[in-house]
Amino acid sequence: MLKFEIPMRKMLRIAVVTALAITCVFQGERALAQDDVMMQAFYWDVPVDNTNLNGTWWDNLNNKASTLSSAGITGIWVPSAAKGNFGIWDMGYGIYDPYDMGNYNQKGTTETRFGSRSELESMISAMHNNNVEVYMDVVLNHLYTGDDDDENNPAVKGYVFDEAYRNGQQFSPYPTNEITWVIPNAAAGDYYIQIHGYHLSSTVKEERGYDLQIDFSGSGFSGNYGWESEPNNGGGNFDVFSTSGNTMRGHIEVNDVDEYKVTLSSSSDIIIKLTARREISSPWEWAWADQTNGYYPKAIWYNSNNIATTTALEAHTNTGVSYPNHTGTGEANFTWNYSHFHPVDGNDWLGYPGSDEIITNTKFFGNDLNTFSTTVETRYQDWGEWLVNELDFDGFRLDFVRGFQTDYVADWVNNLPLLNNNQRFIVGEYWGPSYRIRDWVNAVGTAGATVNGFDFDLKFTLTSMMNGNQSSYDMRWLNNAGLVRNTSASLPGTRVVTWIDNHDTGKEHDKWVTKDWKMGYAYIMTHEGRPCVFYNHFFGDTMIDAHDPNLTVTPANDLDDDIKKLIFVRNTYLGGTIEVLSADGNPYPSGDAYHVYAARRGGNGTKSGAIVVINNHDSQTKGLWVDASVNGQASWANNTLVDAFNSSNTTSVYSDGRVWVEAPPRGYAVYVLQSEYTAYSKTGLEEALASDVIISNEFSVSQNFPNPFSNETNISFSLPERGNVNVTIFDVYGRQYAQLANGEFAPGQHNVTWDAQDATAGMYFYTVEYGDKKVTKRMMLK
Repeated sequence: MLKFEIPMRKMLRIAVVTALAITCVFQGERALAQDDVMMQAFYWDVPVDNTNLNGTWWDNLNNKASTLSSAGITGIWVPSAAKGNFGIWDMGYGIYDPYDMGNYNQKGTTETRFGSRSELESMISAMHNNNVEVYMDVVLNHLYTGDDDDENNPAVKGYVFDEAYRNGQQFSPYPTNEITWVIPNAAAGDYYIQIHGYHLSSTVKEERGYDLQIDFSGSGFSGNYGWESEPNNGGGNFDVFSTSGNTMRGHIEVNDVDEYKVTLSSSSDIIIKLTARREISSPWEWAWADQTNGYYPKAIWYNSNNIATTTALEAHTNTGVSYPNHTGTGEANFTWNYSHFHPVDGNDWLGYPGSDEIITNTKFFGNDLNTFSTTVETRYQDWGEWLVNELDFDGFRLDFVRGFQTDYVADWVNNLPLLNNNQRFIVGEYWGPSYRIRDWVNAVGTAGATVNGFDFDLKFTLTSMMNGNQSSYDMRWLNNAGLVRNTSASLPGTRVVTWIDNHDTGKEHDKWVTKDWKMGYAYIMTHEGRPCVFYNHFFGDTMIDAHDPNLTVTPANDLDDDIKKLIFVRNTYLGGTIEVLSADGNPYPSGDAYHVYAARRGGNGTKSGAIVVINNHDSQTKGLWVDASVNGQASWANNTLVDAFNSSNTTSVYSDGRVWVEAPPRGYAVYVLQSEYTAYSKTGLEEALASDVIISNEFSVSQNFPNPFSNETNISFSLPERGNVNVTIFDVYGRQYAQLANGEFAPGQHNVTWDAQDATAGMYFYTVEYGDKKVTKRMMLK
């Protein structure tokens, strides 16, 4: 069935393969492949031209679209694209304006660290043209702001004067350094300002320090400082604060109150800033302290009246946010104020960081959004819808999901427009033990949305394996590693994202993988869960410790080859569940299970699966006799297995299912049924796509999404002038499957639809020929 429709949804730029013999693309089939490998396509402190305020990362990814596609990457996770509070230096997590994607001049720059909005949109289009989905990192927990966003915040003043007590319970103080105390238009005269401390972490004097800055002439704050002198106890003894803008360093000892006299010769604002400090003895340092050490001007005496408890004293916070007028399609214009951030009123509170539980009212980062507010919830739901409708993101990674309630997550996800009649891909960052991640995924599911969790336990287990040696790591620890195989807190593989390193672990050397990366990738690529490749590992970028630039690590220069090979194995052979052969069925010699992990993964409906072997011995090839017979999987008895990357390396499965499998030292091997063997090659499609060239907008071709698709899909092309067009579908063997068009078309945009209801699920290719030009691209029928 052939349909013609004008106009098409959106014309996308496409790459042209000038000469491609489809019959050479694959030497075997990839039908029903587990085509689900994503990449975290950034790392901490990606390069930026901060001199010229120019972000280059979107352009970098744009140029890598075909490389990622040809490697088998089906989706990329990109950083938060919105303007951050720290401008061109912001990695996106200091989010300031959700609707500024690098197209408004604020925070000292128009572009974000990653580039302009137009560069972002071009990158997304390039990925879509190459059948790669794009998942944006969204921050739903907080906003970062600056001094330009200063406002009077009576809720915070009440909270501080209550010393963070609510209904008789002690909560976490509002950070001392994030409050500016202001007496607007203070009249001339003497002011006696009494500083009080509460919720202090220690009774030791050296741990109870503070900086007091007072500007009472409009001078601003200087770098000059002096020291509090005793006696200074609020009982008639005080220190004179003689110079506006200076800093006084002091200590609040137990049961102490420090008093300072300020004299105004004429009316002026009095501005007071406090910062918690502590003394370090060797070498001596007046150091930053935990800002939940609470300090505030508990009493301010003027003409025998305590004005601190009146409206004369204001607590100012950076919670009054307004943005440049947003003029783009669907861009909201609104302001924020203190009622949108915790604490919002006399009943609200701030929680302690806790250990790994969900804490909804906690200032982990920036200003903590009141996610219980219908205004906040609606604004962020509208934003998510806008990210989909206007920027065409396919899914999202949710940052720091510990910071808000699961119903908030579910409502946000359910409000997103569907993609191909399905909910979009969502994965949440819950940094915690497996049972917490499992509970979060299930709780959001109970609330009606489908989400995935990152497998943190597996990451750190695999890191120990890769960074360890034959003595320090027992490969049997892998038997029940991670969320999928955890016997006490498991999730199905369809709800888990597995990974080796990410932007957070990549900036801290104590969390790095430092060697033998391929062992970890051999595990996550062959096992259940959606594997996430780290950008640095694939492209070989050096990782630098964020605190000590002298500490670096560079991934192995051939790691990308291992990743490509393992993606090929995953896509070609795998799709079922895992059985750990080195744990079951009496592997022999049993002592070598300390060094050798062997597991059989089920197949994909066309292939019957594979056995992966990982060996952690430092110098010797090691193997095991294992029982390849697995309930529910095809019998391999009396068959030959072959190394997926070396067809001359074979092993026989005996009639009772026993088979010898081995792997090289600090390496891996993958065994597949010889009769199902498909040769892996770097040639064919990978090299053809690497030579793609971008053509002009005069002739362009795109597969209208969905892709992967069910039942039917659309192929669109735009012609500069009348000419003959041939649109053909090929299967993975290069055989012509269907011809959708072969005739003359007028100038303009055209759309043809392939009705694939009778076709077998799997990989196909379409070609569009126009004059001497030919476009070939792949697509997946589900």
